[in-house]
Amino acid sequence: MKPFERYLTHLTDLRKFLDIYLEMRQYFQELGFSEKHMESPPMYTEKMFLYHERLNRLHTDVLKQVNDFGFDVSEEEFDDFIVPRLKKINELIPLKDGNSKRTDIGNEDY
Repeated sequence: MKPFERYLTHLTDLRKFLDIYLEMRQYFQELGFSEKHMESPPMYTEKMFLYHERLNRLHTDVLKQVNDFGFDVSEEEFDDFIVPRLKKINELIPLKDGNSKRTDIGNEDY
């Protein structure tokens, strides 16, 4: 494990970031979204915008904290560290397998 990664594992804001991502996945699961919908949602809610804004802010804040501590970490290096953790959350909270037909509102594709 690289020194900056060890430092990251102890940051409260990293835990907040992962918790928010987990909440967002649960919300998308409740909406019946598929993985494809994560790239291009069929609808947008205020809650989705709030999740997006909070994740972006924390992403920036955590990366800044790491660099302010004295590490020289690029956004790419940070993302290489965080993406495997996000994928684990994806496995814990699976979305629909790509079947995008909603049964609650008719047969429209979303």
